[in-house]
Amino acid sequence: MKQLHPIQLGILKKLLFTNQARYTDIKPSPQIENNQFQFHLESLVNRGYVNKTGDGYQLSVRGKEYAGRIDTEGEVKIIRQAKIGAFVCPIRKTSDNQTEVLMYTRLKQPFYGSQGFMSGKIEYGESIIDGAKRELFEETGLTGEPEIVAIKHYLVSNDKNEIIEDKLIFWCRAMNPTGNLKANNEGDFYWININDIDQKITKPFETIDVVHAQIKTYLEFNGVITFEELLQTTSDF
Repeated sequence: MKQLHPIQLGILKKLLFTNQARYTDIKPSPQIENNQFQFHLESLVNRGYVNKTGDGYQLSVRGKEYAGRIDTEGEVKIIRQAKIGAFVCPIRKTSDNQTEVLMYTRLKQPFYGSQGFMSGKIEYGESIIDGAKRELFEETGLTGEPEIVAIKHYLVSNDKNEIIEDKLIFWCRAMNPTGNLKANNEGDFYWININDIDQKITKPFETIDVVHAQIKTYLEFNGVITFEELLQTTSDF
């Protein structure tokens, strides 16, 4: 989320702790010049973060949502939070009762050329299942009914021990999706027999053992959703 100007954040912080405030009560600091303060307050009103009332000013619905992310204990700034996304593993049975999973080779950065299961961001206001269903259709053209089998919190660092990704990922499987697999410029998708994983997956996002563990989790899901936090290091980002 884009940071607003520090003066604007200061105004929002003032309004966060009151139902309504007068003009003179929401100035973040007496050192701020009046014309500068007026400019930033009007900017917040024009952008829909603050409502002007007969008796003063108050946060709008949009302003409350945004101001709720402000660090009110330390430096006045918007706190960065983990991304929310979903992995989707489509699974199907062949005519000779073989089990196949849909995987892909990623064709965009980061992790260009890596192989694994499709993933995507959950959009604001979207349920996890709806997001997984949307990603399945957008990425592959297939329609299915995803279900959550596990939740993973990934903290990914580079070789300098800097956190480069913080993400909460919902692992979802989609049994026997329907439709025709379509081409996608973000990835090359293909069905793989689970017995051929070691031969076909030569550059997994992590390791081949992790791929097998993922498939095992998807196939053996018994209705109990598990949670795990994982610390990872990568040089491919």
